[in-house]
Amino acid sequence: MFVMYIRSVFLRQVLYKGGVGQMENGYRSYHPYVQFLYYLCVSILAMYFNHPLFLIIACILMVFVNISHDGGRALRKWGLVLIVMSMIIIVLNPFLVSRGTNILFYFRDKQVTLEATIYGITMSLSLVIVLIMFVSFNLVLNGNRFLFIFSKVLPRTAFLIMLAIRFVPLLNRRLEEIGMVHRIRGMSMTEGSIRERAKIGMLRIQLLLTLSLEEAIQTADSMKARGYGIGKKSSYIPYKMEKRDWGWLLTLVLLFLICIVGGSLGYGKIQIYPELGTLHFFLLDWILFVCMISIFSFPLIAEGREKLRWIYLK
Repeated sequence: MFVMYIRSVFLRQVLYKGGVGQMENGYRSYHPYVQFLYYLCVSILAMYFNHPLFLIIACILMVFVNISHDGGRALRKWGLVLIVMSMIIIVLNPFLVSRGTNILFYFRDKQVTLEATIYGITMSLSLVIVLIMFVSFNLVLNGNRFLFIFSKVLPRTAFLIMLAIRFVPLLNRRLEEIGMVHRIRGMSMTEGSIRERAKIGMLRIQLLLTLSLEEAIQTADSMKARGYGIGKKSSYIPYKMEKRDWGWLLTLVLLFLICIVGGSLGYGKIQIYPELGTLHFFLLDWILFVCMISIFSFPLIAEGREKLRWIYLK
């Protein structure tokens, strides 16, 4: 019985959830609707709450979520950009906005206020959370899952969005391949005169565009030959909602509604302008804080549950 159970779990993960040859477990094994709802809740709550403690904990949780996906490899590529962007917003906002009553100091006869500084911090944290969320989004909701969510409602729009999301990393990968071939042939953009380097750079762009257009024509011909857009759209991978998917779907909706209602009453937020309000936590603030942490921790809970299952089976 135990061997049959392990075999059924393995076959379900390999053939049913991820397609043939692709095993998915933990958070990736959940239904695309549940995953999309999670990212929708995260993006809304990141902009909805402005309490620094809410945003700091949410940012930390999103970092750990990305680490649980691939060890943080994809996030490390964006780390420097996120840090520089945050510092620019935090530093520039107090000098560009003079609103507020708590004056820190004067710069060229212009007041720099505590309120403007706090607002810059909260705004940068919100943007960082959303950007980190999109890193996780690209890792989890791949092309098949994204098309499954929107193909029945907006098939052409979903397909165009999927192509747009895939476009930038694909071009970057092709450009690296072209550069590698050029380096083997002794054509470097780091040596020689400016004119020679510009000429090589233009040649790389020309090759990149030519290759992209050629593959686009091949893709269009292949789609036309296979009858894309004719008749009812069917999914290559038959995702089905299980009990755990329904359970988490309802849980996320309930927690999200609690956060929205509590936020509409003023909890989980602080007044920044015209005068900085109190950072004190009331009972409802703590309730909203726990609800928000539960939403952001959903992938971590799923991954932790999976690892505990494996430990128990061993």
